[in-house]
Amino acid sequence: MMRTFKMKDFLLLLLTISLFTFTGHTLQAQSDVTNGAKAALKSGNSRELAKYFNSSIELIVEAENVDMDKVSNAQAELILKTFFQKYPAKDFTYGHQGSSPEGLQYSTGTYQSANGSFLVYMVVKQFGGKYLIDRIDFRNQ
Repeated sequence: MMRTFKMKDFLLLLLTISLFTFTGHTLQAQSDVTNGAKAALKSGNSRELAKYFNSSIELIVEAENVDMDKVSNAQAELILKTFFQKYPAKDFTYGHQGSSPEGLQYSTGTYQSANGSFLVYMVVKQFGGKYLIDRIDFRNQ
């Protein structure tokens, strides 16, 4: 028996394709942020890292005695520039990445410098349709 293709079937197919496309785009956008942040951290480049910051972020840098609830993107870049100058990058690797049911993406990793190692905790959120870093912590190891 041959089944006729109805408008309802077409709409269901279109919705399914749209969901996969949207999900793929969302995952790609999140991946762009985590991969870009990784490259910036590996090279100790505050300017590149700041490209992935929200307009204001939560920033903790233990080695610099910085614990700020909300700091501007530009101010965070300057604080991290000083940090990277004191602790030049040797390597950065992610240890764990995950997400919450609310859509937050989080990562932990290790920033290695000749002058010490730091545990890095990063939270990525969606702002106006873009995924951006909302929080980044550098804790002494």
